[in-house]
Amino acid sequence: MRKKVLTIFFMINLSLLGYQVSGQTSLTDLVNYTLQHSRDIKKSELQCKEADYMHKEAIGHGLPQVEVSASYSKMMLPKMGISDSASIKLGGMIDMMINPEYSAAADKLKEELTGMLNKINNIDALYSASAGIQITQLIYSQSYWVGLKTTKKTQELYSILKTKNEEDVIAEVATGYYQAGSLMLQLQTVDKSINNLKEIHRIAELNYKNDLIKESQVNRLKVTISNLEVTRQTIQNGVNIQLNYLKALAGMPSDSTLTIDTTNLVNDFVNNNSAMNFTAENVSAYQAMLKQDEIYGQQIKLAKATFLPTLAAFGKLNYSSYNTEAKINDWSNMNTFGFSFSMPIFSSGVNYYKLKQSQVKQLQLHEDIAKTKDLLTISYNNAFLEYQTANSLLSAQKENKELAQKVYNQTSLQYQEGMASMADLLNVNSDYLQADNSYNQQILKCKTAEIKMLQASGNIKSLVKQ
Repeated sequence: MRKKVLTIFFMINLSLLGYQVSGQTSLTDLVNYTLQHSRDIKKSELQCKEADYMHKEAIGHGLPQVEVSASYSKMMLPKMGISDSASIKLGGMIDMMINPEYSAAADKLKEELTGMLNKINNIDALYSASAGIQITQLIYSQSYWVGLKTTKKTQELYSILKTKNEEDVIAEVATGYYQAGSLMLQLQTVDKSINNLKEIHRIAELNYKNDLIKESQVNRLKVTISNLEVTRQTIQNGVNIQLNYLKALAGMPSDSTLTIDTTNLVNDFVNNNSAMNFTAENVSAYQAMLKQDEIYGQQIKLAKATFLPTLAAFGKLNYSSYNTEAKINDWSNMNTFGFSFSMPIFSSGVNYYKLKQSQVKQLQLHEDIAKTKDLLTISYNNAFLEYQTANSLLSAQKENKELAQKVYNQTSLQYQEGMASMADLLNVNSDYLQADNSYNQQILKCKTAEIKMLQASGNIKSLVKQ
């Protein structure tokens, strides 16, 4: 059973990564995987949920609020200390106040008063218990409605910020993908050069054994091959580091396999030398600032709402019981229903200056918005110019690489036929490596400029739809 689960999990991972038949991962597949597993994007999704809960909390403030309360207490009382002499004096006062003809009634009254005093003297605590429920319903509050709209716009702001975060992650992944691909192209070139020189080294050793060339020429060829192998290892380390960085960005397990599709890297270009329809309103960073401006507008309305009244209805049902013993006997009922009304009259300018602060903050944001729009326009124009320049130089670098390859093949053949020297072969091999490296670097520049142009115009997500 466990093997089946692991097999299914492995197949799901492969499908998410979009592995092609060749085992390579295209940029679109990697970006789609990143959008589902990136830690940064997951954090943005949680922030959107937080904004949603904030909005629901704001709604709840306008709905009925029910509170239940209960208490039980024991209040300790001091001893009153009523002495016998006090009882005698009280009896004497009764005798003076009541006619002697009613002595029987006087005696009875004395007994009752004395009994009451004794009971009071024996009370050591007062026990009380209460329970109640209170219901409150907001009827009118301008602050409530403004706050509700503010939290809704906050939801929209977090949604825009999530989009911006996705675009930033896509641009970062795409740049890292092309950087790794450029290194892999260099690695392929070095591998090809090493294999060719090893074949020539094999022929050179045969010629040396037949006394056709000097030993120094064979050793020089061997040194060149060793240097290329060191270069290859350095590039391979760079590839591994870049791939590990991509895995971290994409949220992939560190032990997973990621291979760059270098064929599409060379052939897949936008080939768009005309300017796109750029508008700052399509850029998520600018959209976020516009939404922030709307929130500031709501905050101004909220500051103005503090000058308006608030009306609410309430109802209280309360039951209480009091006793001189630790037990609850009879409950007494006291219910209250009514309305509460509050309206600020004078606050010594506190609310007024809060309103002014909100208005000044919005004016500051307007300046930031205008500046951001100018910078976005400049950023796009620079990215488009950089892309045009890189794309125009790409063809020249490609021709130069093909010519260097042709010269190397001719010189290699001439060397094998004894018509070219070892120095000539090593020189053209160095020229070929340099030309190929320049071409790979130009591919990277072109791809990087393409990413900048797409991101600056708000079209970076087109990489997902390819």
